[in-house]
Amino acid sequence: MTGPVVIHVAAVVLRDRDGGVLCVRKASSPRFQLPGGKLDPGETPLDAAVREVREEIGVQINPGDLEAVGTFTADASNEPGHLVTATVFTHRGPDGPDSPSGAPRACAEIAELAWVDPADPAGVALAPLLREAVFPALLPRRVRAIAVYAGANPGTNPANLSLADAFGAALATRGIGLVYGGSRLGVMGRVAQATVSAGGQATGVLTTHLANYELKFEHLTALEVVETMAERKTRMSALSDAIVALPGGAGTLDELLEEWTSQQLGLHRKPIGLLGTSFWAPFMTMVEHMVAEGFIRPADRDALVCSDDPDALIDALASWTPPPPRWG
Repeated sequence: MTGPVVIHVAAVVLRDRDGGVLCVRKASSPRFQLPGGKLDPGETPLDAAVREVREEIGVQINPGDLEAVGTFTADASNEPGHLVTATVFTHRGPDGPDSPSGAPRACAEIAELAWVDPADPAGVALAPLLREAVFPALLPRRVRAIAVYAGANPGTNPANLSLADAFGAALATRGIGLVYGGSRLGVMGRVAQATVSAGGQATGVLTTHLANYELKFEHLTALEVVETMAERKTRMSALSDAIVALPGGAGTLDELLEEWTSQQLGLHRKPIGLLGTSFWAPFMTMVEHMVAEGFIRPADRDALVCSDDPDALIDALASWTPPPPRWG
């Protein structure tokens, strides 16, 4: 038994000054889609995106002005039983964010153009890929809960505890729930204490083994007890919309690297932040070395958000777009 045929295409998000996205409707289709199309033999997705935009709407785009948004898959609009997988780029050219030079016009097989608000496309017939995958990815990310990984020890640098206090207070102020390991100890305990003290919500996920040592924070909004460390990580990730690592040790690195690897593989599309640039500087130096050695893609390095300011970090997580997954 064979699976559905997958059609590979490249497409481009072009925005007007009001945030509308340019959509095109081919004469053979009742639905609008992004400017773009199938790759020619030997053509890269980037080359195909530039060519298709030129052919379909008469706009010449500089490839250097395109940034990858991600890779998306949905049912094909005009070919029943087929799937379409699109590598989608966004234009960030010299005329302003997402505004290319030259007025677009309907060319070749394009019958109609429309500027569509991704947040309110009512009344516009959209292709499944655009409606179900691309437009939701373009909307501001709703960060309702953040999984925080941090050390169970306080460490020797008081600045790391200050980061924990500031981050917990920022979560509470912004109405974002904390999801963390449930302990009262170390940097992680300080994040929970700061969150709850400022009136925020804190959910702990603790293993039975650690709970038996009476390490849990007593003022949690909710506590879940699981059997293994693997279950703990899985549950914390499932409860969160984003991940932030504060200073910590081997356990923090284990949690961070598992989440980052899953992001690279496309197993989740959640942003990952690092709070504390001085603490994470040696780690980022190692990441740069692995990029130079060809083991990590620059896009995956760039997907990590690093800051010393909790509010700036949260803002960056909310506006983050995922890199294309390494496979698929």
